[in-house]
Amino acid sequence: MACGDSRRRGLRSRVWISWLAAVCAALSAQGLGCAGGVSTGFDVAGEGGSGGNGGSTANAGGGNDEGGGGGDLLDPGSIGDEPGDGCSDAARSIYLLGQSDTLYRFDPGTLALTTIGTLDCPRSGGPSSAFSMAVDRKGVAWVLFSNRKLYQVNIETAACTATDYQTYQHQLSVFGMGFVSRGEGSQEETLYLADYFGRGIASLDTQSLTVAPIVSYGNELGSAELTGTGDGRLFGFFRGTPDYIAEVNPGTGQFLSKTIPPEIQIGAGWAFAHWGGDFYLFTNPGADGTKVDRYSLNSGTKTTVMMGIPDNIVGAGVSTCAPLKHPQ
Repeated sequence: MACGDSRRRGLRSRVWISWLAAVCAALSAQGLGCAGGVSTGFDVAGEGGSGGNGGSTANAGGGNDEGGGGGDLLDPGSIGDEPGDGCSDAARSIYLLGQSDTLYRFDPGTLALTTIGTLDCPRSGGPSSAFSMAVDRKGVAWVLFSNRKLYQVNIETAACTATDYQTYQHQLSVFGMGFVSRGEGSQEETLYLADYFGRGIASLDTQSLTVAPIVSYGNELGSAELTGTGDGRLFGFFRGTPDYIAEVNPGTGQFLSKTIPPEIQIGAGWAFAHWGGDFYLFTNPGADGTKVDRYSLNSGTKTTVMMGIPDNIVGAGVSTCAPLKHPQ
């Protein structure tokens, strides 16, 4: 689930990616080691050391960085329980969408990044590019473009279909989004939208395509990308000074907790996904390719796991089928 800002500097033109090899043939138990001799066009980071509270020291070569979380750490709560059943294997991965309109599958367990295809969505009203994405339990990606049109995309083929979604409902034009389970173990879920202009969140009925009224964040402001969990929790990755993560009450919009991951700068584009008890933060601080950081909710530490994805990742979709704890 992520945002692409049409006003951002950075990667504006289409980035064509003809191939991406498997990132690693073998990994360590933590998923951070990489077998030598693999050329992928981007760097997989090694395992970093622990840093102090409230910050970290980045490797000058971009290899790794890890540090303690700043701010008020989020309560891990029930993250760590087993997810519900009734899901295909395809619906358990993280899916990424680049501003080039390329759809990828990202496997947090192996750090493999696979190109699925380029979206060829029917568009009108002039040029537009991918803006945000969420994925449901059925394996359908819901994709918003900068022209305010909403599409459904098959996550296995990248086939795209237009919807009848009417924009500007409750003055909502562009937004981040994410699915949240309606309760622990439930196979029912709700799609939440985060107003890009920081007014709050709303829900979208995926059958009628009707948007509920926006509920305010209260005193908090900021553009956010959303991710949800299979036990009914909603989180936002907010652009701010500094950028931060907050748990949001889906019903009231109020913040339940807030944390500042160390050494995070959103830059030209950002995306956000929860998987296995950790958050995966996709940012483009130098406007020269996306980096991937894993932020541990339990320990409050951050590790850079990948650098130099040659696209501006603006969407990260993960369904509520994703595991709540890292598979053993």
